[in-house]
Amino acid sequence: MVKFIVVHSVPQKALEKLVEIPPDENKMIINLRKACNYDAYWIRTWAVLDHEKLYCEWNAKDAESIRKIWDENVKGIGIDSIAEMQIVDGEEYREK
Repeated sequence: MVKFIVVHSVPQKALEKLVEIPPDENKMIINLRKACNYDAYWIRTWAVLDHEKLYCEWNAKDAESIRKIWDENVKGIGIDSIAEMQIVDGEEYREK
């Protein structure tokens, strides 16, 4: 599996509403999570209100697998870009 970052533009007020919904009540995210499969699996999202962006981390075999799940399960939020990424974890560089 490859790690991907998926970027979405979302107006700040919509982002504020999105992050206020409790996880067990957010039907859009629950449906998205249920639609994930071996080809593409959503890991986490960072909502950056000041930039009006969502940055979503995915594990997937390719970008098209992510796009397919997203397009079939999320309405009203488009995809700006999908790119392969690598994570550099600061904890790995902490002095022991």
